[in-house]
Amino acid sequence: MLTEEIPTTDKAVNPQPTKMHKPPPIFLHGVINYNKMIHSMNEVAEAEQFYTKSLANKVIRITCLTPETYRSLIKHFKETDVYYHTYRIKEERAYRVVLKYLHYSTEIEDIRQDLLQQGHVARNIVNVRHRITKEPLYFLLTSNRLRTTKKFAK
Repeated sequence: MLTEEIPTTDKAVNPQPTKMHKPPPIFLHGVINYNKMIHSMNEVAEAEQFYTKSLANKVIRITCLTPETYRSLIKHFKETDVYYHTYRIKEERAYRVVLKYLHYSTEIEDIRQDLLQQGHVARNIVNVRHRITKEPLYFLLTSNRLRTTKKFAK
């Protein structure tokens, strides 16, 4: 009984759909005419695609439901020279990776080419030094431009 193998059914492997992160809020500063602002925004995006909230000091916070609405509103604000503040969408943010156990004499360009072959575009690569003695350490710090679905090898 213990040596018998139980047949397993092969289930169809469904890849996880990419998670859509909610876009960051947009803050408009110095809004005097709220109705004119809403009318201008409705020309670019549908009214059901964003919410607004009035804050102190003539600031309006806009919360978009989709990244497409966020991008179209940001483009509209740039074209019309509206003073606003926002953050980057999570998928567009750069990220940092530490490459351990590499000798400090390894050429930076070789590392950049190897990362490029693996599908990662490195913005800059820095050979980290000890904070007191300033001697080079055996790891490098790289920051990549965009988040990709490819994983770094461990």
